[in-house]
Amino acid sequence: MSYQQALEDIKLGYYEAAIAKLDPLLHADPSQAKLWYAKALALVNLQRFGEAVTSAQLSVQLNPTFAPGYQLLGNACTQLEDKRGAISAYKQAAHCYLDQGDKKQAQTCLDKLKALGPQFIPNEQKSFQESQEFFQKISVGAESGDHEAALNNLNWLLNFDPKNAEALAKRGLVQAKRRNYSAALADINLALQLCPNDLNLRLQRGKIRLWLNDAEGAMADFSALLETEWGDTSEIYCLRSQAYQQLNDLDSAFQDLANALYINPENSECYRVRGDIYRGLKDWEEAISNYRRAISLSLEQGNQFNYKKLQAKIAEIERKIEREKQEASRIIRVPIKSRHGGTPIIEVLFNDCVTCDMVLDTGAGIVCVPEEIARSLNIVFIGNQPLRVADGSVTNAPIGYVRSVAIQQAKAENLEVAILPRYSTGLLGQNYLWRYDVRILQTEVELYLR
Repeated sequence: MSYQQALEDIKLGYYEAAIAKLDPLLHADPSQAKLWYAKALALVNLQRFGEAVTSAQLSVQLNPTFAPGYQLLGNACTQLEDKRGAISAYKQAAHCYLDQGDKKQAQTCLDKLKALGPQFIPNEQKSFQESQEFFQKISVGAESGDHEAALNNLNWLLNFDPKNAEALAKRGLVQAKRRNYSAALADINLALQLCPNDLNLRLQRGKIRLWLNDAEGAMADFSALLETEWGDTSEIYCLRSQAYQQLNDLDSAFQDLANALYINPENSECYRVRGDIYRGLKDWEEAISNYRRAISLSLEQGNQFNYKKLQAKIAEIERKIEREKQEASRIIRVPIKSRHGGTPIIEVLFNDCVTCDMVLDTGAGIVCVPEEIARSLNIVFIGNQPLRVADGSVTNAPIGYVRSVAIQQAKAENLEVAILPRYSTGLLGQNYLWRYDVRILQTEVELYLR
């Protein structure tokens, strides 16, 4: 007689024969869960449900993760109209099937539970919250980026257990990873209604509110957590600082970060957040300093992902600094010495040796120098050209060339100039200015190289 022969008898419907083969085997070794299960299966088919319950109970006592044993026990209890026993057995069967990743069989058990009526709602000894292996698999899948599968599994579970706080919380986190923050907040709020004292849920809600730019709501959650016996308040202060940052209350943000680092000087996230604030203020040096400190701590803590993100931020700032240097090299800032009718007068250098105050006349077509400056420069005249002067009259002005005209480093060479008799101030005209965009400020003029 063998176990396999007994199974063949059950398949063929020879239930008494199967029991006759199983009893000697059980007498010889009563610790075999599969033997008790096989006997329970035969007894159920013989409608000896009381004995079937006993055998099925022995099978799951010997193997507490044996899902078919619980399922068979649920069937037997149902036949005896023991709803409490059936519900407990089917729940445990569903737990085991979930942990084993067998959604099809778990669904069968859930359907059986649903058919038993409102007593199915998990309000007693066990709920699906206890399927920790199932939730662990969902978490691992979500962390690896398989958000769709995780969401499908959680939707499936919540369809049968809508008041499962842990499933709601997990789904909220998955939705947050998918950047569906409104749906995430709705799930976390439902979970908090079921577990109002769960501090982890309050933390998650605060984070989601932060992602939704609901700074006031986030601050309320984080401030409430600081009033509790929360372990590492460094994390909470760091998170609240980001809410203050969203409200542009940077003094409070810096204070919270200081508090966080006082509690935990190795909180790399604090340096990352502080770096972000300085980056927003365009204080590149402080931003890079904080990012580098965050990188050092991240590497010590084995956080390669954070390290790569921070390196990318530093590289971005360094590119900005380089662009700013390039832009700055194209801008020339010249002090305004005085004004003539509201038009700026600035100092100009001719031939690297003679300075002259010049009116910034964007309407003049040519640089015009006073007669006295022309003599100092020994300008050789090459002819005459009609020139309209400030009073509107036209004069036949002598024309010559200078080796250079310079405003700081902005230098033009071999430039044609006109000579203005009876003028002490020259005109800086378009044959010099055409290279630049001109911006006139209160105390200076900006020349931006085109």
